[in-house]
Amino acid sequence: MLSPVAGSRLFIADAPETSPRGGAPSGLAWVEIGQAEAFGVLGGSYELQDTSYMGCNEMGYMAAKGPRRPTTMQIVMGLDMTDPGQLILARAYASQEAAYPFRLLFADGVNERRWMALVMRFEEVFDAANSVMRMQADLHPANAIIEGRTDA
Repeated sequence: MLSPVAGSRLFIADAPETSPRGGAPSGLAWVEIGQAEAFGVLGGSYELQDTSYMGCNEMGYMAAKGPRRPTTMQIVMGLDMTDPGQLILARAYASQEAAYPFRLLFADGVNERRWMALVMRFEEVFDAANSVMRMQADLHPANAIIEGRTDA
């Protein structure tokens, strides 16, 4: 089944979450990050663990998957520092240690992804002279991404 991204909405919790599972704020409110234009990627990749060796009259090579590392998600939004979601995103960036819960609700209003992330980068993007100013943020997942449905 194809899922359109157009119309999807990105949310951040209004405070960091201390639950190790994350992604489901207890007593926290979800706040939409306004003017979202691009959501980047969400997933991960494995490090390669490889070994070369010499045996009796032969050379060998072995490869295996190593630790899995999450991919940093880059989001782009129109700059609006009066937007409550962007203000919380700026606060999350200023936080030295806290991971914040994030929620990506797809256009169907039912399917979603939830995760905790550290906001590693928060920058103004000026782009072309005839364009509007944008903000770009890098979200580094701090736990597993939870796939779910709002009706479950």
